[in-house]
Amino acid sequence: MFRFQAEEMLAIARSTPGMDRLCMIGFPLLAAALFMLSTQHGIGIYPDSTRYMGLGARPWDAPFYPALLHLTAATGVDIAVGAWGIGLALAALNAFLTWVVLRGASGRATYAAWGTALLVIAPQTVALHALAMSEPLFLTMILSTMWALLRYLESDERRWLLAVGCGIGLASLVRFTGPPLGAAIALFLLIDSRHRFARRMWDVLYIMLPSAALFLGWAILSEWLIGRSTGRPMEWLGNMTAADWLTSFTALTAWIVPDEVPFAPRAALFLMTFAASLMLLVHHGRRSLERAREERDRPCPANPSLLAVPLGMFFFTYLGFMVLATSIEANLHLNSRYAWPVYCTSIMAMTIVLARLPATAGRVRKLHGALVGLAIFMGVSHMLRTADRVHQAWREGLGFAALHWRHSPTLAAVAKLPADAILYSNGPDAIGYVLRRPARNIPAHIMLRTGREDSDFTYAAQLADARKALNGGKAYIVFLNGVDWRFYMASEAELVRRLDLHLITRLADGAIYGVKHEH
Repeated sequence: MFRFQAEEMLAIARSTPGMDRLCMIGFPLLAAALFMLSTQHGIGIYPDSTRYMGLGARPWDAPFYPALLHLTAATGVDIAVGAWGIGLALAALNAFLTWVVLRGASGRATYAAWGTALLVIAPQTVALHALAMSEPLFLTMILSTMWALLRYLESDERRWLLAVGCGIGLASLVRFTGPPLGAAIALFLLIDSRHRFARRMWDVLYIMLPSAALFLGWAILSEWLIGRSTGRPMEWLGNMTAADWLTSFTALTAWIVPDEVPFAPRAALFLMTFAASLMLLVHHGRRSLERAREERDRPCPANPSLLAVPLGMFFFTYLGFMVLATSIEANLHLNSRYAWPVYCTSIMAMTIVLARLPATAGRVRKLHGALVGLAIFMGVSHMLRTADRVHQAWREGLGFAALHWRHSPTLAAVAKLPADAILYSNGPDAIGYVLRRPARNIPAHIMLRTGREDSDFTYAAQLADARKALNGGKAYIVFLNGVDWRFYMASEAELVRRLDLHLITRLADGAIYGVKHEH
């Protein structure tokens, strides 16, 4: 049966060389074009982007993407320009890898093309690739790891498992949400009935050892050299409320239809789609593994469609990890940015499943037709939503690279302050990026990740530090109206009162304060 399926898929592959070449070239070009249209004012800069670039008040955590940025900057290229070049390369590369993995695992060019399109033109994909953020590189690591696992499923050569382990380790150095990828693949290897249990355990070790060596090796070295690594507290500090969980669920429902659709039908459609997809994924996985078990003692044939199983498992291991993370870290929520990796892997899993379903009647075939119809609807919806977002980014720019930040009257006034001035601000990252001047955070009541006061630098100590700098005559406090999300910092009114601040100038988008000096 497996030999017949492999021969059938090979015949299909040989029958569509023109489409294969078109998609292999066309999708990276499309992704690159969307990226360039979205970044005509420069790559989008978010607060985390300035941390990666070393332009913010807080340091970065996961090292891979910041290292890539700084290696580029070491050549003499402006770091934002380097980020733009890296972003362009990642946009094209991720589109290429998505096509290659789906084409190999699904065996059908039309399904692989539509699945790739649902990733490349998704509004979340286009928006995140247009930012100097680590998510695009994280997707590159996921796709590279899945490509190596696909090669293992095709050849049964265990050297590819070592490559999978390296991919997991590198993914974990891009974002600390990499371990769920390893968990999903390990779970799949444990139930891979093509092999006996002892072989499965060794296969898990093949991926665990290189991934652990890469991540733990970095963590130990980082702690030794600079005294920090993950930067996360190991306590139960999560403060998610029921409303926060509902908001997180809402982020998942936006995969299918936009937020403008009322919540009730949007949630119902998502849950029905999830149930149908899970049913077909289980059907596909059980069917494939049972056949593999029956032919266990024969030479292992290629069975690339099994890749759908770890891709589907990643949905659960990743969300489970995020639930754990939100229980440990305060003020951490599952937004659309954090949910994006599992959108990509879920689309890939279902593309493979739908392409490999046998042509039978009954409930399975009806679900197949319904999900294919939904995929067509999602493709049209994605095109419309992405066109709107790209047009907005084209006109206005993204994040701190947006035109209103470049033309900010307050930042223009800050630029005229003495070069040796000490700057405190609620938006030091905006000052750091736009003006390329260092700035400090204004005093904060609590730390964002813990929800507690910083015991090493208390609020009172922060006030005293700012007061000392202000009394020195070369310090200023800058409030930016556009930075309104830092609830943990002291308010403008409070600092005016506590530090006896004197207003130097108030402009349309902010204010600059100092202190009066007696003559």
